[in-house]
Amino acid sequence: MPAIPFDTLKMADRLERAGFSNEQAKVQAAMLAEIIGAEDASIVERFSSKQDLSRELTEIRSSIEKLDAKIDRTVSEAKAELVRWVVGVGLLQMALIAGLVLKLLPA
Repeated sequence: MPAIPFDTLKMADRLERAGFSNEQAKVQAAMLAEIIGAEDASIVERFSSKQDLSRELTEIRSSIEKLDAKIDRTVSEAKAELVRWVVGVGLLQMALIAGLVLKLLPA
């Protein structure tokens, strides 16, 4: 990110024309340049660049794809488990009904 342009000489000249002494104008311009530079550095630290954002989005997409695959695998396992339970319960029901029918038939 480019630094914020600031012309200290131009500011010092304006301050001198406004009545400040040469030394006062130079000191104020230098101080303002330091403040602007520090704020510029702070801004660079606080905000991400396009490359940083792109890298983060790529990582997020990758994580989402991994989670999606894990969810698909879990759903498939749950479906298989449900089918096993339904078949088991169906066989148990048929055995129970067959046993009751045999019990009720006269010998």
